Order: sequence, then C-alpha cells, then structure tokens
Amino acid sequence: MLSPEIKEFIAKNAKRAPEQLALLAGKYPELPMPFIAQQVKGRARMRSKLPSWHGNEDVVFPKSLALEQCTSEAVARLHGELAGRGIAAFDMTGGFGVDARFVAEGFDRLIYCERDRELAEIAASNFQTFGLGEKVETACGDGLELLRSYEGGLDLIFVDPARRDSRQFKVSELEGCEPNILEIWDELLDRAERVAVKVSPGLDVSSVLADLSGIESLYVISLENDCKELFFIARKGFEGEARIHSVNIRKDGSRDELSFHLSEEKESDGDYAAPGKYLYEPNASIMKAGAFKTVSEKWGLSALNPRTRLYGSDELIADFQGRVYEIIDQVPIGAKETKRLFPKKKANVISRNSGMSAEELRKKLGLKEGGDLFAIGAAVTGVGRRLYACKLVQS
Repeated sequence: MLSPEIKEFIAKNAKRAPEQLALLAGKYPELPMPFIAQQVKGRARMRSKLPSWHGNEDVVFPKSLALEQCTSEAVARLHGELAGRGIAAFDMTGGFGVDARFVAEGFDRLIYCERDRELAEIAASNFQTFGLGEKVETACGDGLELLRSYEGGLDLIFVDPARRDSRQFKVSELEGCEPNILEIWDELLDRAERVAVKVSPGLDVSSVLADLSGIESLYVISLENDCKELFFIARKGFEGEARIHSVNIRKDGSRDELSFHLSEEKESDGDYAAPGKYLYEPNASIMKAGAFKTVSEKWGLSALNPRTRLYGSDELIADFQGRVYEIIDQVPIGAKETKRLFPKKKANVISRNSGMSAEELRKKLGLKEGGDLFAIGAAVTGVGRRLYACKLVQS
C-alpha cells in the first residue's frame, strides 16, 4: 500500500496540512494525493494515541472515523494481557485492528473480522508490518455470521460492540449495542472457553453483572484518570462472584489497580468523619467501580459522608490512587468569611454532595476558574456543608 515513493513524499511533507497536500495534486499527478493526505493526517493525530503506529513508516492509516473509534495503544496492551494465552482467538469486531494486534500475541492464531473492506485491507497490511501476518487471518464480513460459519475450536472471542445506533447516537445499554450482546451471549459462551467484551463506561457495573452470566472479572479502565471503558471476561461454566478491578493507566504507562468483590463492598460498615489535614479524591476508575468503602478499608481513611465520595486523614498516604489535597482553611458554605479563603478570587471548584453543581458553587462564591487553589464544597456527616480551601499535593 505504501510504495517507497509514497513513503518518501509523506516523510518530506509530514508537517503540511492535509488541505495543502490536496492542492499539490496537479503538481504530482503520479501520486495518489487524497490517500497521502489521509496518511499524513492520520499519522499526526495518532502520535500520542498510537505511538508505535505513528513511529512506523510502513503503517497505513484509515479514514478519521476509524481512528476516533479505535482503542488507544496503552489500553490495547492491557487488553492483550487480560486476554491471556491459547491456541485460537476470534475478534468479531476488528476495526483498525489495534486490539487484535495485542490479543494475537498470546495466541497461535487469531481470526480478525471487519465489515468494511477497505479497513480490513488496511488492518491486514499493518498485521504484516508488525510481524503478525502468519498469525492473523483477516476476514471481511459480519462478525457474527463469520463466527457461526467457523468450524474450529476457540479459546477466546473478543467483542467490541458499536456504541452508536443507526442514527449515530451514543447508546448506554447492552441491548442498544451492535451486535446485541444480550441476545447472543449464550451463543458466545457456548462457542468459546472465554469471552472478552469491551463496552461503554456509561453502563452500570451492577447491571452488567446481573444481565450476563459467567463473568469472572470486570475491569473499569481509565487512561490518565479519564474513564474509557468497562472490560469484562466471562468463562464457560463459571458460577462464582465476579471480581471487580479498577485500573488507571498513568501517563508514564504505570498502572494504579484496586480489586474487590461487590459483596465485600456491601457488607462493609464504612467509617464517616470530618477530614483531618488532607482530603482524598479517588481516581475515576475507583469511583465508577463503586469501591467506596473498600477505599476506606485499604488506606485507613474516613469518608466525609456516605454520598460525598471524599475521604479524610491527618496522614499523607503516598500510594493513594487519586488526588490528595492539603486543607489550608475551611468554613461553612455560605459563611460571610468565605472571601478571605480565596483573596485572588480564583480557584478550581469541586462540588461533592454540596447541594449544588460546581458551576453553581463557583457563582455563589464569586470565583473565577483556575489558579493554584481548590475550592471544594462537600457534605460532611455530623457537620453539614463545608467549603475547603485546598492545594493539590499529590495526583
């Protein structure tokens, strides 16, 4: 797909805007300028999201939509680890092939399925580039139909159902995804030893576990504290309680992980008190997973309130997974002395169960957004609604 002439031209014009490249079509009639513009644009956009794709001159990039929808490299590497090892894997919803690349590394053979022929051809070319040409079999067509026609045994089926409906609206229920996981779930479990599914972080963790049988592990995955997805693995015949894992991948590639069972979370009494010197805010994955009492038990923290989702301590805990704020001063929300807490009339405003949104609290306080201080409004058991002036000391 990329001839030496095309690669040389792309390298020399990597900093040009795609619109500028389109104007060069008359000057270089022998070159496929629309395709080249697509490559330059895609390569530039994927510098951070897919660094090993960006850094390889032989990689071919598809149109923008496929790049927007593909998994980031850091998350796909985690998928590959969690997918485990085996003989044969089947990716029903191949896309750009980012997940397939890393899942394939643990298997002798992987069947990649994609409806879009152009995208499937691009993925096949890239599999060759990454040395996976002999491992990955590319099939163009409907993933479910191809699965039903496949006669070999499977250790793993990987599914990343589309999260938008026919009108391109986002969906947040399993039955709204394509393929409909609820309808084909028993069929998938009957077909493979394990099924791995990536779904929207908008889905409720408890609902997913209630709706689908056999799930042994569910991962709430965030990238740099931005919750990206729920990823769960089911095993044929598994009847135990699923273990929940919150995972936050940091900018340097390291991971913060916390594991628990929902039954443990429900049975824990919890500890509630006003904060001491420090306020603790769990990362996005922990919040989405619902490990609220687990946080208290693991780090010896007291929650401010059952619904506030902030914690306090007099000690600075170095391994806490989230943000830590040092409390400089505090007053009741609405107190006359509020202004003295923020003399520059600027702060980063956070509201947790304070009775108003962060924007409403900011307006009430008359503050501009930004600066080094944090204005945190929160409900505190036995105390009421408090406003804390804080500085960030750990993230």
